[in-house]
Amino acid sequence: MKIDIKDPNMIPVPIQDMISGTVIAVDLHIKLSDNKFIVIQRAGQKTNREQLKNYENKTIEYLWIKKSDYYNFIDCNLVVAGVILTHKNLGLTQKVHILGQISASVFLELEHVGMTLEAYSHCKQIVEATVALADIHGDLNDLFNGLKNCSDGLVRHSLAVCYVSVLIAQELQWKNKAIIEKLALGALLHDIGLKTLPPTLIDKHKSKMTFDEIQLYEQHPFKGMEQLASLRIVPDDIIAIIYQHHENSIGQGYPRKLRNAKIHPMARVVALAAEFCNLTITAASNPQVQTISQALQTIEVTMGQPYNKDVFRALQIALKKELRKAA
Repeated sequence: MKIDIKDPNMIPVPIQDMISGTVIAVDLHIKLSDNKFIVIQRAGQKTNREQLKNYENKTIEYLWIKKSDYYNFIDCNLVVAGVILTHKNLGLTQKVHILGQISASVFLELEHVGMTLEAYSHCKQIVEATVALADIHGDLNDLFNGLKNCSDGLVRHSLAVCYVSVLIAQELQWKNKAIIEKLALGALLHDIGLKTLPPTLIDKHKSKMTFDEIQLYEQHPFKGMEQLASLRIVPDDIIAIIYQHHENSIGQGYPRKLRNAKIHPMARVVALAAEFCNLTITAASNPQVQTISQALQTIEVTMGQPYNKDVFRALQIALKKELRKAA
């Protein structure tokens, strides 16, 4: 039986994104049919990895939470994630895996509830954790490995872009914490406009899109900017990142074909980080990923390095440890 995951009163959470061994603040349900759900775990009980795997083995992909309870679910997960991410005995891969799980639940919030003040606040907490992880800068391959099992390709890409953007900013000697956090938040949300497009279009490589599909796809920076601007509290720097993250220094980007001098400095960083992650992070539209050195060569040689020169150099230096390993 095919079950539509859209429901006006319930939000589906992929089982693989449930954090095992944590106390859940809300009831968890399984969907039997349209408008028919049963509770399989009550609020206040701990999740059990074996039980979750048992449901997965029965081809149950989602657990369901009442939309009215979802904020409580997110708040609880953020608290748990905060504790786990400060654990000294866990490596970057494990921490990124947890961060991916909670980020996926926040992106579901954006999809099903919308860009609310609460959702924006949750995104800021994700950014704080990501910046903290970037400060310890483990092997970038640890980051990629931690993101592998994340159920949502957009979450994988967005977290990676956030992380890489912070690494670039650190190499550029950007010291101001408020600037770094705005950069990271813009990077995390840079592709949020894609949530307004059909999933089949998001999963299609641009080279295989029709002319009309390309025109629709290239609206996503404007759609994302609209969503953030509607809150009326989002800094202009973040809105500029979202609107300009597909621009490049030689004026061949979109939506406005801006050249280097007219592109916001933060957007220059996110634009390069996004392209780098497009090449190195697995996605439905890009099943064959490149190594770090291959991706840098593709940007520099194949694409003709269309991004800001200082930003590209900063990325190269930031990744020098990974490049030495690949040599």
